[in-house]
Amino acid sequence: MAADKDFNDVLEDIFMTEETAYKESYEEGYKSGTLAGNPEGYHLGYHRGAELGRELGYYLGTVTKYLEANEKQDTKYSVKILNQLIKVKTLVDSFPRNNSEDHDILNLVEAIRAQYKKACALLKIPANNPFDSDISF
Repeated sequence: MAADKDFNDVLEDIFMTEETAYKESYEEGYKSGTLAGNPEGYHLGYHRGAELGRELGYYLGTVTKYLEANEKQDTKYSVKILNQLIKVKTLVDSFPRNNSEDHDILNLVEAIRAQYKKACALLKIPANNPFDSDISF
């Protein structure tokens, strides 16, 4: 097959050797890096996601408890408090359950935290989260 190449093809092959080697090395390195980085990235994402889920679950459980207490006539909260509890519940419920590039989860988490703290202030309860680990991405 080398006999089928004319002189210009041979010169082009020689001239393009460095670029061809560069492309092959890049592809090999990319493949190797992807294989090495994926498990580590998955592990980190999984654990950060679990921490975040635990935090949001805590918020949801807390506001649900107060909403249910209000419905059972145990305690009657003002409209302002009820609206704030519903706002937190709605934000947590709207948090994406699947990977999505369409959502800015960092801003959504910060909004949920802020609204939860506001609800706690209105209820005059501590806004601390027993699982708080200062999650930041």
